[in-house]
Amino acid sequence: MKNREPLIQIFCKSPVSGKVKTRLIPAVGEDRALDLYQQMFERLMADLLQGTSPTELWVSPDKDHVFFEQYAVPRFQQTGVDLGVRMSAALRDGLTRYASVILVGTDLPLINRSYIERAVSSLRDHDVVLGPAEDGGYGLVGVKAETFDMFSDIEWGTERVLSQTCARLNSKGLDYSLLPLIWDVDRPRDLQRYNAWLDADA
Repeated sequence: MKNREPLIQIFCKSPVSGKVKTRLIPAVGEDRALDLYQQMFERLMADLLQGTSPTELWVSPDKDHVFFEQYAVPRFQQTGVDLGVRMSAALRDGLTRYASVILVGTDLPLINRSYIERAVSSLRDHDVVLGPAEDGGYGLVGVKAETFDMFSDIEWGTERVLSQTCARLNSKGLDYSLLPLIWDVDRPRDLQRYNAWLDADA
């Protein structure tokens, strides 16, 4: 019998210098980019682990990286040739055990326990929930039943990711909800905004 609690899946990378936040490296260097990645990851985990929802890490490429040993949560290896395949595999796995699954990224400061609670609430009345990002993608996706492959033929890394996904959901007659707009820390111009957000949050 499936667990009725929503499962939270955190999609993340192993924190390896030169391999994370690569678009920030030309501006801040490999070490600072790594520090930023770890900082955002740790803030998210500290917030989510205060709650009661079961939480898992879905890691690429190395789920056994020593950094993750500080967290007493299950870890799984991402598998697949692109982001869509990897997300589909994780969500499908989660839905074999839980009635609903919410998958989130780690580099979107506005994703916190409150934001995820809004996603949980929205899933009560919708098939799918998405957390749209300012760059045209999304940083959260939630489902409560296994659907067709909603991530096929998406132009990942472009500003068309959200619109293409919504078009696929519409074509299949699935009822979806969009949460408030969020933003990520991906490029040098995002750093000033992130630092101002940190100051305001403090």
